[in-house]
Amino acid sequence: MPDGNGSYDWRERMERLEQSIQKNWADHERIDRNIEGLRQSMVQQKENVDKLLGALRDLIDRIPPESLR
Repeated sequence: MPDGNGSYDWRERMERLEQSIQKNWADHERIDRNIEGLRQSMVQQKENVDKLLGALRDLIDRIPPESLR
């Protein structure tokens, strides 16, 4: 930050910015990995729900129509 005479240490500021960028990039990569894992989990969950619904439909189809009244 500026001191009393108005000079500013731009080199220090640039180093802090570079460190911040590197940290943010690492966080971004971690978040991307987490999002990809979440997406894969959701795809697997949808497949499981689809299988469950298919099995339930098969069971319902086995019930004689007169029993559904």
